[in-house]
Amino acid sequence: MSTIFFHRQMKHQRHYLVSAVIPYVYILLLAAGFLVVSLMAGWLHQHSNETPSLFGFEINMTETTATVLYALGVFGEVLLLTSVYLVMPVGRLAWSHALIGGIAATALWEITRHILIWYFSTLSFVSVIYGSLATTIVILLSFEFAAIILLLGAQVIAEYERIDHGGVTPLDND
Repeated sequence: MSTIFFHRQMKHQRHYLVSAVIPYVYILLLAAGFLVVSLMAGWLHQHSNETPSLFGFEINMTETTATVLYALGVFGEVLLLTSVYLVMPVGRLAWSHALIGGIAATALWEITRHILIWYFSTLSFVSVIYGSLATTIVILLSFEFAAIILLLGAQVIAEYERIDHGGVTPLDND
């Protein structure tokens, strides 16, 4: 990501220890967020046969609820990827630019996720070939796609910054 935002490194400097600590603190915060989301998903799954109530309102677990929960998940994914683009690069990034990168990465991930699910459920023989290691292979392949999509979202932001500054990098605009 530092290569994509190289024009920012020339303009802004950050102590190397701060750059080394930020990803770990960010991952700890993400882990706490994922724990909360996992607990909520587990609660919803446990009560999916019932009609649960939340703040006194009955929740009907139908297709509409599933669609709303999926939309909330995609919205959370956009916010998560936007926060990655706000925190990780050196220098301050405009919220709108990070949001554009987050939306682009989310759209690419959702398309890739649906294609991977279709591929592994219909065409793949990964469980036959790798046996008990199949889950590891699938997870590693998904991580590879996620890393590429994260970098593509960062590239969208860098190109949008270049377009926003009249076709030149922000470094040349000073």
